[in-house]
Amino acid sequence: MENSFVNSSQALEQVEPGRSLAGERAFRFRHGQVWLRALGVGIPLAILCAPIAGDLVDLWSNRYGFSHGFLVPLVSLYLGWLQWPRLQQIPPQPAIVAGWLWLASATALLLASEAAGVITTGSAAFILVLAGLVLLLCGYTYLKALAFPLAYLLFMTPVLDVLTEPLVWPFQLLTAGMSASLLQVLGIPVLLDEHIRLILPTVTLEVVRECSGAGLLIAVLAIGLPLAYLTLQAWWSRIILVLSSVAVAIVANWVRVAVMGIYAQAGGKDLHGPYHILQGLFVDWVAFGFLFLGAWLLGRLERVAPGVTPPPAQQWSPGHIPPVTASPRAWWLACITLTAAALAFYALDRGASGLTKDLATFPAVIGDWVVDSEPNHEPLALLPDADQSLARTYRTLDGRRVHLYIGYTRSQRQGTELVGMATAPLHEKAIATAVAVGAGSQAANRTSLDQRRQSIPALFWYHVDGTGYAGRYQAKLATVTQALLRGRTDGALVLLSAEPRHDQNAAQWRAQEEFAGLLVPLMREYLP
Repeated sequence: MENSFVNSSQALEQVEPGRSLAGERAFRFRHGQVWLRALGVGIPLAILCAPIAGDLVDLWSNRYGFSHGFLVPLVSLYLGWLQWPRLQQIPPQPAIVAGWLWLASATALLLASEAAGVITTGSAAFILVLAGLVLLLCGYTYLKALAFPLAYLLFMTPVLDVLTEPLVWPFQLLTAGMSASLLQVLGIPVLLDEHIRLILPTVTLEVVRECSGAGLLIAVLAIGLPLAYLTLQAWWSRIILVLSSVAVAIVANWVRVAVMGIYAQAGGKDLHGPYHILQGLFVDWVAFGFLFLGAWLLGRLERVAPGVTPPPAQQWSPGHIPPVTASPRAWWLACITLTAAALAFYALDRGASGLTKDLATFPAVIGDWVVDSEPNHEPLALLPDADQSLARTYRTLDGRRVHLYIGYTRSQRQGTELVGMATAPLHEKAIATAVAVGAGSQAANRTSLDQRRQSIPALFWYHVDGTGYAGRYQAKLATVTQALLRGRTDGALVLLSAEPRHDQNAAQWRAQEEFAGLLVPLMREYLP
C-alpha cells in the first residue's frame, strides 16, 4: 500500500512540477480544443483564399518590383509573434455583431474579386477577412494589438499601386532630367529630348516607366517600416530613417541611369539583359544598406538623447496555450461564414461552355472586306494567355486595311483576365464612342497606341455574355454578375487597329467603325 502511494506521487511529479493530474488533463483538453477550433476556421479559410494566394505568388514571381512580396507574410508573422506576451495578458472579448458583419462583408468582397479576377481588391479583401476574424473571435483589443502586422500585409499586394501610379510620369521626368545633369557634370554631352529621352553622341536612352523608380519605393518602405519599428523607439528617429531611405533610393536611381549612359557611351551593350536587372537591384541594395546603417546610427543617437528609454522586455511562457474564445457562438459564426463562402466560390464558376463556334472558322469575307493574305503590319495581340484567339487583317478593294484581334478567356483569373495589366495601355488615351450596328449601336473606345514612335489608331471593346462594354469597370461588373447568375466568367476582348501613322484626325477610325458594324452580329454567333 505504501509502495502504491509512493508510485502515485512519483507519477504526479512526472506530469509537470506544480501541476496535478487533473490539471494536466484539463490542459490537454484545452490544448485539443484550441487545435480543433483553429482547424475549423483554418481549413475553410485556406480553401477560400487559395486562388488569391496563387495570384499573389504569380505576381511576386513575374512582376518587376514585387519580389519582396515573398518576405512580407514572414515579417508580418514575426511582428504578430512579438505581440504574443501582450496578448497573453488580455482576455478575449469577441465582438459578435460587429465582427460578423465585418467578416461577412470582407468575404463578399473577396468572392466578387475572385470571380472577376481583380487581384487588387481581392488581396485587400483577404487582409480584411483576417482582421474580421480577429475582431469576431477575440475582440477590439486584439485587433488593435495586431493592427500593424495586418496592415503591413498591404506591401505584398498591388493595392499600393494606387499611390505609386500617379508618381510614375513625374518620376520619369525627374529621373531623366537629373541623370542628364549628372552626365553633363561628368563632361559627357547629352541632349534631353521629349523630356525622357537622353541623346548621347553614340546612343539614345529612354527612361521608360520601369526606370522611373516609383515602384522601387514600395520595396524600400516594406523593409524600412518594420526595421524602424523593431530597432528604434522614438517617433522622430523612425520618421527620419524611413524618409531618408526613400530619398536615397530616388537619388540612387538617378545614379543608376547615369551609369547606364556612361556604360553605353563607352561602347557597352546588352543594356536590357541581365546587366539591366543588376542595375535595378543596385537601387535596392543602396537603399537597404543605408537603412541598416541609418538604423544603427539612429539607435546610438537615441541612447544618448534625453527622454528616450527602451521599454522593458516582456516575458512569456512557451508552454502557454492561447486563450480559447469566450464565446463558442463566435467560433461557429466564423466557421459557417467561411465554409459557406468557400462553397459559394467554387459553385460560382462552374466552367464556361466555350465558344459557340471555333474562331478558326471565322469568315474570310465580311461585307466588302476580305482577308489580306500578305498584310504589311501584324495585328496587335494583347492577351498572350487567352484560351483562344484570332488575329487577321482585312482589306477592301480601295486599299483600306483593318487588323482584327479577338482574345477569348474561359475564366477571369490572374494573367488571363480581360481587364488587367495587359489591357491597361488601351485605356490611357481611350475616348468612349458608339459604333452603328444596323438600327442600333455598340459601345466601344477609340484609342491611340504608341509603337516605334508612331501612333496606331485602334477601336476596342469587351464582349461579356452577349453584350459589348467599353468601360473597364462595367466589364468587370458584368463578369461578376455573370458569375452570380450563370456560373461562368468567360468573355472576349475585341480590338480593331489600323496602320501606324504620324497624323491625328477623326477619319482614321472611320474604316474601323465601318468594319465593327459588320463584325458585331458575327461576334454573337461565335461568342457565348
